[in-house]
Amino acid sequence: MKSPFNFLRISADDQRIKNLKRLSLFKRLTARELRELDELLHERSYQKDEVIFDEGDTGLGLFIILSGRVKIISSHAALQQLAPEFGVGDYFGELALFEESHRTARAVALEPTQVLALFRTEFVSLLERDRGIGVKLLFDLSRTVVRRSRKLLMNQPHLPTV
Repeated sequence: MKSPFNFLRISADDQRIKNLKRLSLFKRLTARELRELDELLHERSYQKDEVIFDEGDTGLGLFIILSGRVKIISSHAALQQLAPEFGVGDYFGELALFEESHRTARAVALEPTQVLALFRTEFVSLLERDRGIGVKLLFDLSRTVVRRSRKLLMNQPHLPTV
């Protein structure tokens, strides 16, 4: 027999959608849009000091940190000055969504870290299937790329955008 209080229970899927909504990249998306996007996201876990991607690897997508911290290390002088570190809610590797080029840095987990990955092929598929979602994501991604570019050009310390 069903309890009359079942409506108080939040399904795991509903909780996951609420958690996605808290991430800065997805804050403009509706619950329906988040459910559609959720099908394209891949969860990955990394141990302390584990390499997420290496400098020179082909960039396949972006990573959003659910827990833990990630350090970006580069042999490029300009990027060395930034020495960015990312935490919960931050994302990195976003340029790989736009072109298949080599990574300019290494990403290393500083502690046990869980991320969501959005790969370029799925992102392009999403853009073709639902332009509304695509526009919302592209707007936030563009703002982040502009902010990070300005910080790099103005030789400012890196502050992840949240």
